[in-house]
Formats: sequence, C-alpha cells, structure tokens
Amino acid sequence: MEITETYDRLRCWVKKQIETAREQGVHTVLASEIGDELQSVLQERINQNRDKFVKAIFNSSDVEIEELQIELTGLAGVSLDFRFQESGGSMGVALANTGNNGVGLILSEKEWATGILEEKTCRHIVNRLMVLVLNPHGSGLNREIYFPAARTGFMLTKDIINKVSRRTTFNVAAEQETMVPFVRPINQFLDVINDLTFDGESNEDFKEIVQYLENGMADGTVEMSALPNKEAMYVPNGKTSGMPLRITSAVVTELSPLILILKYKRYVDALFYEEPEMCLHPQLQQKMGRVLCKMVNAGGQMNVTTHSDIILQHVNNMIRLSGREDREEICHQLGYTARDLLSPQKVKVYQLKAVAGGKTKVEELNCGENGFAVPTFNDALDRIMDEAYVIQE
Repeated sequence: MEITETYDRLRCWVKKQIETAREQGVHTVLASEIGDELQSVLQERINQNRDKFVKAIFNSSDVEIEELQIELTGLAGVSLDFRFQESGGSMGVALANTGNNGVGLILSEKEWATGILEEKTCRHIVNRLMVLVLNPHGSGLNREIYFPAARTGFMLTKDIINKVSRRTTFNVAAEQETMVPFVRPINQFLDVINDLTFDGESNEDFKEIVQYLENGMADGTVEMSALPNKEAMYVPNGKTSGMPLRITSAVVTELSPLILILKYKRYVDALFYEEPEMCLHPQLQQKMGRVLCKMVNAGGQMNVTTHSDIILQHVNNMIRLSGREDREEICHQLGYTARDLLSPQKVKVYQLKAVAGGKTKVEELNCGENGFAVPTFNDALDRIMDEAYVIQE
C-alpha cells in the first residue's frame, strides 16, 4: 500500500491505540473516531486499484472509468478491539460490526520485535474495512442482488448457459471454444437463480409482496420445480399443473426472477433492478411502482434504473400522500395501506443526462412537496404534446 500523508496519520493513531492496549491489556474504540482518515485511505486505495476493480466488474479491459468514489457509512456500528497478551508478547486486533466477532489479526512476538506492528495492523484494519463495506454481512449469501435488463433472455437460457459452462470447464483445452464472459453482476444473478432451492425458507416480510405480484400482476404463481435442473414453472390461476417459462408471456418471464427470489431466498437486503417496467403495460407499470414502495417499507433497499414516467409518478404520489393529514381517508378510498406510502427521506433520485464529449452527467434531483420533477422526462412529454397540438388542430 502506498504511504501517503493520510495513511501516515492513520498509522500514528494505530500506534497510540496499541500503546494503550499494552498498558490496559484490552482496549476497544469505535472506528468512527478515525472515520475521516479511514475514508481517505480507502479512497486512495480505490484510486490506486481503479482499473483492476473496473476490470473485475466488467470482465473486460475495454471499459475505462475516469473517477470512482466510495462513501464510507455506518462506522458507528464498527469497533476496533486491541488486545495485548504480555506472556506471549502478542497483539490481537479485531474489527467487526457491533454484535459480531469479526476476523482478528494476531501478531506474533517476532513480528512485534521487528517493528512492523503498526504497519501490519493498519493493513489489516483497511482490508477488513473494505470487506465490511463491500460485504457488510460477511455471509457470502448474495444478499445484494442485481437484476439485469435482459431478464427474460437469461431466464429462458440459464440452463443452456450452465450446460455450455460445464462443457467449457471440463473439456480438454483443444476442444474448448473462446467464450466472451458476462459482466460480474450478471454472473451473480445467474448464480442466485441457480442456487434457489425448492424447499427454501422465504422471508416473511416479503410474503405479501409475492402475493401481490402473483395475484395482481402475473395472474398465476411461479414455482421452482423439484426436478434435478430446478426449472421454474408458471401455474396460471385456476390450473393445477404448471408450464415452463419458455411458453409463457413476457410479463411472466419478466416478473419471475423477482417472484422466485422473494419466495425462495431467505435473505435479501438490496436489489439493483434495471428497467422494472420492461414488457409491462402502463397499468402494470403503476403496480410495479407499488411493488417498489412495498419493498422499501419491508426493509429491502431498492436501487432502480427506469425510463418509466409512470413508475416515477407513482413514487411521487406516495411521497405526497404520506405528507397529507387526510392520508388515511385517501388510502381507504384508493385501496392503499401504510406499507404503500413513502417518506421523502427514503427516496433519492438521480438524473443521467448526456452531455458533450459522449459523457453522462449524474445529477441529484431535489424532492419537492409533490415529489421529484425529472427534466429529461418532462421535456420529452412536453415536446410530444406540443407536436400533438400542431398535428391535431
């Protein structure tokens, strides 16, 4: 790790904690005490490894990125535990979320004597912090799930993709064909879908949402078959037997990944959902907006990209309704519940706008009393309405 001024400050701080631990035996301190330095050191490390990081995400050297930033949050729940054992002359350091044991670093008497204690401790803290930032639960359970825009294609071809992957992996080199890899998030999506089990224990918080998706949008249930290949099957309302997804409508194939994951995966913390309006009629787009609101209120973080002004308007409606004094009366009139409403504090909207030089500018939009106004959406709607007045007068 490159030694910078910020990193040197972190190392000096660590040295003081180690000295305190030597005096007291055990010394625990919150990571937030050194939050600014940790943020800076992590950002420096991201900058130093930016190209490697981007290559790992996209599985390609063809993608370049000018700037990558990381925001370190939630340090109030992260503690550093320094322990000194005098008999063996060893120092133990553990960094973990509150309530977890974390993974500790044990420094031997020999390492203590060589004078690399602070350096090795700093590296351990930064490495562990990176793990906690990128995988806060440390479970490896894929709790943050990416939904690609081409969901239908992947749902219909996932078995073929798995077959080709096995053939490529286990055939001798002379028989292998050159394969162009998917980006890492797509590989994760395929892994999650493939690992769903027929007898999986679902999250009770999402049970109502699954029922809404199946009864209110798909007009049937989506089940994981007990067959060895774990094929997803669609059972239309009123039928007792299912049919494979390849002969169902695009509405069903688009909704099936969300239904299956909420139904068969126990832990879902965040979804990165591209174009949830894909293949949905405007009426169903509004219902999808309602699903997104319900997911947020059930504890799931939703990160959504969309071109649907209908979905955005529904979100705006729920934000506005949440602030009205007569919201209970309106909810009763329109069939909504408290789980449909959104407070402005739970929503952030960013507009991606094309600018000169083939670049895209990301702008955070402010939330007003009636929600978010998106200029790129509104400009397009205004333009087509202006044309309609000219053409149809």
